[in-house]
Parts: sequence; C-alpha cells; structure tokens
Amino acid sequence: MKNKLILITILGTIFSAIIYFHTKSDEINIVALGDGLALGMTPYNIKGYSYNDYLKEEYKNNHKLNKYYEFASTGKTVKELIYEIKDNKTINISNEKIEIQRAINEASILTINIGMDELSEDKITSSIIKEYKEDIEELLSMIKMLNNKKVIVLGLYTIKKQELLNINKINAIIRETCISNNFTFIDISSILNKNEYYFTNESYYINYLGHKEIYNKISKAI
Repeated sequence: MKNKLILITILGTIFSAIIYFHTKSDEINIVALGDGLALGMTPYNIKGYSYNDYLKEEYKNNHKLNKYYEFASTGKTVKELIYEIKDNKTINISNEKIEIQRAINEASILTINIGMDELSEDKITSSIIKEYKEDIEELLSMIKMLNNKKVIVLGLYTIKKQELLNINKINAIIRETCISNNFTFIDISSILNKNEYYFTNESYYINYLGHKEIYNKISKAI
C-alpha cells in the first residue's frame, strides 16, 4: 500500500510537471516597436487604446500572455529605432529592466509600425523615399538577426490624398523588405479610409475603432 502511494505521488508529480511545461510553452511574449501610432496616440497628446492593447488583452484574457514590452514613443523615426537597437536601450517595466535586443529576441509576436510620425508633416520627395527605403531595410535586417519568429510589420497610410501615390511606393518597399526577411506585411491603408476612424479631419491619428480594425488584420495574420 505504501509503495502504491509513493508510485501515485511520483506519477502525480511527473504529470503536474508535464502540464506545467506544456502550459509554459503556450505562453507568449509580445513586443511592440514604433511611433505614436503604435502607442495609440491621439491629436490631443493623450495615449489612447491601440491595436497593441487589443492584442495584449486577447492573450491576457486567454491566460497565454507572459510578458508585454513596449518600445514606442511619439515622433520616433526609423533611424532612432535603429540607434536604440544598436545601443541596446533599456527600459523599466514593473520594476523589471529589459534591454531592447533581449526583448526582440524573446518575442513570440513582434509588431512594428514606424514612419507615420516622421512622414506626416513633410512633402514626401523621392529623396525621402530613398532614405526611408535604406533605413527600413537596415532596421528589418537587424531585427531578422535577433528574431525569426512571428514579426508583423504594418504599412503606412495617409489622409493627404496628394501623397497617396508616394505612400503606395513606400508600402511596396516595406512589403518587399518583409518578403525578403520572411516577415508578415499588413497593408492598413485600404481599411483606414473611413471618416469615423479619425478624431479630426486634420490629424492622421486614428481612434479606437481604427485600431480595432488593425488588430483584426493582425489577429487574422497570426
């Protein structure tokens, strides 16, 4: 009887360990890189609910979220993000220090949106497109060396109709660069053409409805 109880205890321990490690393997880390759009920024200088928040909540509600790290700030350019990765920027989240290279490396899902802030005010010339192309190729190449799992790269959009052709050129560049790095490109320009997604007619920042549309596309891609 005693041996039988010991055997049951051992088997129970093994079974619990199997369940634990299987559950742990299902947990994911989400990392968000980008500018004000990635933050859910509004034209009122207040952070709103972003597509990254929707994504985080989905996995949190399913008890599959391990960590969520956000390396995003308003006005961030592609060059600045490149420098942050090269310098291995560190942030503090809930008393935990995390380096950007480590966060990217450990990400199960990595979302990237960069370019809306830096291109929103300028007339997009051929030289700007050329510079952006070089920068985005360098950025995604760096990320490829750190992470070969699920990388989601969002394209750009515009509320300035005169810049639509140039935005399409930039999106083609992002798409081609994603293909060469085996990343997932999501074109959001076609879904953000409704007035109800915007706070004002002058601002390119979208409201929570627009962010939910982006989240829906990301969710389908995942």
